[in-house]
Amino acid sequence: MFDRKYIYLWILIASILLTPPLSRAHADNEASVLQVYIAEQKMTVFVDAELRSDGLTCLVSNQSTEILATGLLSDENALKKTTILIDVSTSMPRSARNVIITALNKMVELKSPSEEYRLVVFGDELNTIHDFTADRYDLANAIEKIGFDGTQSRIYDAIFNTIPSIEPSDGKPTFHRTIVITDGIDNTASGITREELFFRLQNERYPIDVVAVSGREAAENRELSAIVRMSGGRYFSLNPSTDSAALAQALGVSGYFYFEAIVPSALLDGTTRQVDISDGAKGVSIDVRFPVWGTPGDNIALPSSTPTEPEQNETAAVSPEPAVTSEAVTPSPLAATDATESFDNNSGDYSVVIFIGAGVALIIIIAIVVAIVIIRRKKKKPAQHIESISEEQTQADIFIKPTDIIIGTDYADIQFTIKLSSANDPSKTWTLPISGDLLIGRAEHCPIQLDEKSVSREQCKIAVQGDRLVVANLGTTNKTLLNGTCVVEPTPLNSGDTLKFGREELRIDYIQTLGNPPPKSEQPQTTKNGNTEPLFFGKRDA
Repeated sequence: MFDRKYIYLWILIASILLTPPLSRAHADNEASVLQVYIAEQKMTVFVDAELRSDGLTCLVSNQSTEILATGLLSDENALKKTTILIDVSTSMPRSARNVIITALNKMVELKSPSEEYRLVVFGDELNTIHDFTADRYDLANAIEKIGFDGTQSRIYDAIFNTIPSIEPSDGKPTFHRTIVITDGIDNTASGITREELFFRLQNERYPIDVVAVSGREAAENRELSAIVRMSGGRYFSLNPSTDSAALAQALGVSGYFYFEAIVPSALLDGTTRQVDISDGAKGVSIDVRFPVWGTPGDNIALPSSTPTEPEQNETAAVSPEPAVTSEAVTPSPLAATDATESFDNNSGDYSVVIFIGAGVALIIIIAIVVAIVIIRRKKKKPAQHIESISEEQTQADIFIKPTDIIIGTDYADIQFTIKLSSANDPSKTWTLPISGDLLIGRAEHCPIQLDEKSVSREQCKIAVQGDRLVVANLGTTNKTLLNGTCVVEPTPLNSGDTLKFGREELRIDYIQTLGNPPPKSEQPQTTKNGNTEPLFFGKRDA
């Protein structure tokens, strides 16, 4: 007979295996920001999921903003400007060309009156056959002029050089995007490179929807899907059997949401700030670079030195006159003699200087006393010695720091041992073996869990590929950077590399192959007092 507790255990395991992953349930609670721009104090944000207007909040560096307006892009209050790039090179499958033209005409037919199209064809050159217009008749006539007679296809040039200036139009929120219809073949040796395009897309929030054309049912094009991931756009396939009407419908933006908020002027200082958006159910955090608004110093409130004369101080703080008064406290390009006269005319300033000088002197004295106490304690502290390591200890045990977070070594065919440390918190490290996939992210099931909103639930994974380790990006909202370069496809890892996602940064201290010693840079080092100690041993208690 089976023990009852084992029966319960098997029931629990079966329920876990049959339950959908929690990450999918949480994915419904996440939204992706498609575009952000700021005009004066008004910030306009577009996301790919509808948010509840009644519970919507937007925090900039934890400061609240005033929500002015919300709505769907399908509303007539919002404008849409769509650039449609059509690849007209001879490599485009002949069997799919009629489907392309039919889909374009259907898009023009279904578009809303508040959406403008710009039609651009590209092969070895760019040619705008019609600039932005909402007139369906003009667009239909322009589509008739399309001929597939280009020699080469400069896809990256076409996208890079047609990204417009993102700004509101007629005072209304305006969403900008590009739809590129191409077979993905770009063998040109000159022009804009993929890396240059990706770098721009990484720094600008500009969505690109890709329609991948093929002469038959085909697998996803890796190069084109990389453009989609970098820009936050969508991927579609087109072949001779594609339903043109269904494709045109899918390329719409009816499910996109926007809102406008007023940002406090004090936050418009040219810095990059965290923006947290939530409606209580869905939410997202992004980093946005805010422009400088207004004239420098216009919003600075100067302190009052004489509370009994508030009107005089207020006048001195905002007066545009260059004259020096006893109330001026901001730096001035005037000569030093003018500053001296200012002190002479107000003897009360001397007491302020004396008080500040006494405070500085007191701080210096306290610092000297603390330094002397620390030095004396160090002299009295006995020299530390490292206990000898027995031969029975495995090599992995020798180089594991006591404060490391260790993942259990119950793996089959372990090939590598990797050690990572957090740049934000050097005391937090992970040393673990790898034989399969190692997930890094915010979710609880990730072996390396990072409690940071700017990190996706499953941000990236480290995996074994042949005789090396590679990193692959998994986050759809947040990018993964390896040594400052965005990870688009699985990329090899080396000791000393850095991985960055959002505001979190991890350093790969070493990668050790089973049976091989750690890298030379990680060998024991000699300390200042002459003792030799392994680099990854933690500090021992005195």
